[in-house]
Amino acid sequence: MPARNTPSSGGHLGAEMGEQAAAALITPSMLEEEEQLEAAGMEKEREMLEKARMSWDRDSSEMRYKRLQHLLEKSNIYSKFLLTKMEQQQLEVDVF
Repeated sequence: MPARNTPSSGGHLGAEMGEQAAAALITPSMLEEEEQLEAAGMEKEREMLEKARMSWDRDSSEMRYKRLQHLLEKSNIYSKFLLTKMEQQQLEVDVF
């Protein structure tokens, strides 16, 4: 009976040869280029995050300003209302 090459006996050797062939295909310049691309990607991501943070801060400041304006307007209206009430009370006291 002839000897057969079973996946369990020759598969391990084939996998090792495949890894060695892949390692031989990756050159130092490829590794350097990959590192440069990764660094560029990280820098781009950092810039995007910084822009997003600045935009959030600006929007947040605008929102706080609008809220403050609204509260000041309400306060002004209430002050006028109280002044009117006080004047009415004063007139009523003067009449009696």
